[in-house]
Amino acid sequence: MDDREQLANELHDPDLVDYFYLNLTTPSVLSQLKQLELKLTPKSDEAPFNAIVKGYQAATDQQGHPWIVKPVTCDEEVLYHRVCMLVYLLDHQTGTLSAPLVLTKIAGKPFRATKVIRKGIQISSYNYLKKPFIDYIRQDLVNRWIYFDEDRNPNNYLVIQNSLRKDFLVAIDFDKADLTTTKLKITGDPDKFGWFRTEKTRFLTLLRPEHFQNQPLELFDARLEAFNKLSVDQLKEWAWSLLEGWAPPELAETLAHNLRERIQYVNEYFRTWFKPASETPSTTHDDDYSAFGKSFLQMYGDKR
Repeated sequence: MDDREQLANELHDPDLVDYFYLNLTTPSVLSQLKQLELKLTPKSDEAPFNAIVKGYQAATDQQGHPWIVKPVTCDEEVLYHRVCMLVYLLDHQTGTLSAPLVLTKIAGKPFRATKVIRKGIQISSYNYLKKPFIDYIRQDLVNRWIYFDEDRNPNNYLVIQNSLRKDFLVAIDFDKADLTTTKLKITGDPDKFGWFRTEKTRFLTLLRPEHFQNQPLELFDARLEAFNKLSVDQLKEWAWSLLEGWAPPELAETLAHNLRERIQYVNEYFRTWFKPASETPSTTHDDDYSAFGKSFLQMYGDKR
């Protein structure tokens, strides 16, 4: 059972599995997204109000599932959002629950589109510094570090429940990811687990480095291994399939090599600092870090 199948098994509900395309392989999802047909709808009770006020419109796909869409006005932005589709595909492949997104055309005009997360509640409504949420966010750092996605805040995560009332975290909004930069602009602290960033105007994660202290390697191992299985050729194939007709083939090669280099770096860095549970002190003091009642900005202040 691969990571996508494992996530589908945990999600349990067939309608949720279908909604997040977890019943399909990643190449099949890519093919389906390329064939996606969206139709603008004048009104939709399922379109989030905060998205509508930001200029998004409601749309539905062939299955009647709701999406929010926004027109893209320049060629550079069109290409950028097409590249961002690769973030979602990598999340899907590595068993990370995230909102499907696509750069597509409606009536011949380009639109960026994100699937609406039904009954999703912002993570800020929960004490996300307690389990299970803190572990979801810890694992998610692997993905966002690899994507150089430095705009993660509580608005970027929604919580959903399955029919068994089990909570799941859904990552949304990848429009600040940077897959094209060739340098490692996020590097690990050599003295303790942590990160250095060249851009300090946003956040890489909701957590601080101390929230990762004494965590066992097993918490990250499956995610790291899922990424590490991805070859340059596989990444290049997906990137080129996305970009064909939108960009020259050289960009697909650049994206593949960038991602492969970052995957190797993050994998080695995490495995340097995290050890198996048998070699890791007990983490019975999670509540000491919960900071219950503190908002994201209160917790961070000016420390980025």
